[in-house]
Amino acid sequence: MSGAIKTVGNTVNKYCFYFLVLLVLSSCSTLPGTFTTEKVMKIHQGMRSDEIITMFGTPRNVSQSVCGSNTGHSWTCTTWEYGQFPYDRASFTFSGDSPNELKLNNFDIDR
Repeated sequence: MSGAIKTVGNTVNKYCFYFLVLLVLSSCSTLPGTFTTEKVMKIHQGMRSDEIITMFGTPRNVSQSVCGSNTGHSWTCTTWEYGQFPYDRASFTFSGDSPNELKLNNFDIDR
């Protein structure tokens, strides 16, 4: 009798362990819930920065750099990041010198 109870206990412990691992892995997504497939499919080059904010909210990180310096036609790039590496994340790189005139140049979404 005690052998059967021991086997059931081991099986329950094994399932509890698998459930906890699944729970931890499913909580690794760091992208906001606003990143639905429907919205992601609407993203295109040339979108204004205010359209991205309306769709996805305020970015987690913002950085600015110079792009195209090797081409002789350099411009200011502003990159917005959502989520967190190495988990689900998205980045949007805009061109433009004024915050009111940022146009989407490049984007990358990893889910």
